[in-house]
Amino acid sequence: MSQSRVLPDPSSSLYDARDFILGSPLTRRALECSIPRFANFIADLLDATHRLSQSCHLPEFTDHGLPHLCSLVDRISKWELPNASGQVETMLTQKLAPESAGLLLVAVLTHDLGMLSQKPEDLPDAHSTSLDPSQWSDIASWVRRTHVIRLPKLIRRIMKTYSPDYSALFEDHGEENLSQAIAIAMAHQKWPWQWGENWACNFRNRGLAAIVSVADLLDEDSARCDTETLLQHRGGDELNRAHWIRHALTTNRVVVSRGEITVELCRPAATGRVFKPVFSALRNHFRLVLLYEDELQHVEAPVTNVHLLPSTGIPQVEASGLTRWNELDGFANEQAFAFQMLRTFMPEALKDSRKVDAVTLAKLRSASLEDVDLSILEQSEMRNEPRTVEEQTFHAIIGGKS
Repeated sequence: MSQSRVLPDPSSSLYDARDFILGSPLTRRALECSIPRFANFIADLLDATHRLSQSCHLPEFTDHGLPHLCSLVDRISKWELPNASGQVETMLTQKLAPESAGLLLVAVLTHDLGMLSQKPEDLPDAHSTSLDPSQWSDIASWVRRTHVIRLPKLIRRIMKTYSPDYSALFEDHGEENLSQAIAIAMAHQKWPWQWGENWACNFRNRGLAAIVSVADLLDEDSARCDTETLLQHRGGDELNRAHWIRHALTTNRVVVSRGEITVELCRPAATGRVFKPVFSALRNHFRLVLLYEDELQHVEAPVTNVHLLPSTGIPQVEASGLTRWNELDGFANEQAFAFQMLRTFMPEALKDSRKVDAVTLAKLRSASLEDVDLSILEQSEMRNEPRTVEEQTFHAIIGGKS
């Protein structure tokens, strides 16, 4: 088993985060690869990420910078593989070939880079007009929508400023060029059955992409967000705040232990049955890792069991940092609170048949996702003409007082 290492403080410097990542088992394995100038590239990539974080003007987002990357690198470094004997622990990083570890590390470090940048020049040429940010009502939504498709141009642009020689690492020659790492990183926005035919024969890359996606799904614990800062400063809109709060509902750090994960949930103070759909969706969020089981088998790292505590209903334990949630705008009562929280989940976690195609819905059923009571969302959306978010929030607050 790898030696336990304390994650850097979220407000720590670039140097703390860089030391943590470079000293991790994943990076140590990756540094054995044959990619030219790889160590320099990783060090400069971390510097570039730090600079983008410092200049990012969207502080209401949950963290996508170095603390998030430290968490993912640490989670992958601690990933234990199933062992038939039950005695000797085998780590994922020990099983990966150095070249595979190198591609995985770059994919992890770049997967959310687009969330820290807002430059439309990085859009693919085919989308430069249709996704013009000036046509969007808010820049945050545009960043979320485009953060993956902007990645190929973004990474090449920023790394060229460190060294023109880095461009050669992305050229389409050899087996381990970094264009593959970027493709692996971009895969986290889609499900495995949506990755396309060009992925069908490259089972190694499918497995690496699944590792990135699963680690990202598991990075849901309270270390991801400073809830007290949220309650004091109330940055962002209702959706941003709800995203922050979601991370306070998972009490433990979720890591893969011998092919299994255990998730302990807690509830906000003064909430009850109205909040039940939120925990149904949150449990479903973690069950989504089971959708990657086939791909994880390609790298002999399956996640076969998801233990959820509690497995149904509302947790008995309260989240200590969420005693003043009703002081936030748009969270006046439990009905409105539940409405805002449900809006944060992807349609797959909600098991929303209105927004999920038939193929994906069948996959969700096979992973035993529970049905979610969406009546709070449906009541706020119910109307011939679309309601604004403000109107939906008002409807949810009024509904909670009736």
